[in-house]
Amino acid sequence: MKTVTRFFALFLAQLFFFQTVSAQQFLPPIERFSGSKPGYLILKTGEQVDFTLDDLDRKKGLIIRVEGKSLDGKKFKYEADQIQELGLNPSDFAKFASFSESTRSIAKIQRNKVNETGRNLVLFYNERLDDQKREALLQLVNPGFDSQMRVYDDPFAAETMGVGFGGMQLTGGMDKSFYVKTNGKVIRLKKKNYDELFRPLFDSCPAVMDKYGKSFAWRDFCYHVFMFDQECGSISVK
Repeated sequence: MKTVTRFFALFLAQLFFFQTVSAQQFLPPIERFSGSKPGYLILKTGEQVDFTLDDLDRKKGLIIRVEGKSLDGKKFKYEADQIQELGLNPSDFAKFASFSESTRSIAKIQRNKVNETGRNLVLFYNERLDDQKREALLQLVNPGFDSQMRVYDDPFAAETMGVGFGGMQLTGGMDKSFYVKTNGKVIRLKKKNYDELFRPLFDSCPAVMDKYGKSFAWRDFCYHVFMFDQECGSISVK
């Protein structure tokens, strides 16, 4: 009983600690989208199409084709290489799943400033992936602090290990890889390569380097991106 009491006290201490932390957190990716609530896409020609979704074709987890119906009733099918930007409404189930994902970890509950229950459009951008030699639509997970670096979901990313209690994860649960766009180039950034890539990614921002240059960790990647956006937002590197 004493052991349980001590653990519960630790749980509350952890909760209090994270309540004092003010930081952004990457959004959990969403995979299911509404077929009734309209979304939009912007073609590379600059034309915007507001539409309802019929189907998404994927390859290796990434969107390569969009099928739908424009609001005037015309059916269409566009390849990823024709689309510059895509915004989709998540299904109600996906909203609930995303909220559950963002609240299963104490860290995620306290860090996340975005109201997941009210999450609306999910944004995708066309990017050329050198590791796959093709274009795809990638899901943005850092909307609102993406002026310097866009961070995209990697559908096949593994998660870091963590400690949990009573169904609540206290630590860990962070993806081990993301697609990242900076300086006009997209790379697949992996946890195991972060030590060697931290400086090339952030050395254009003195504020990030002054605070984290001598001591940084993968678990704080979202902090680094957020500070990059807030402190060096006048420098366009996308």
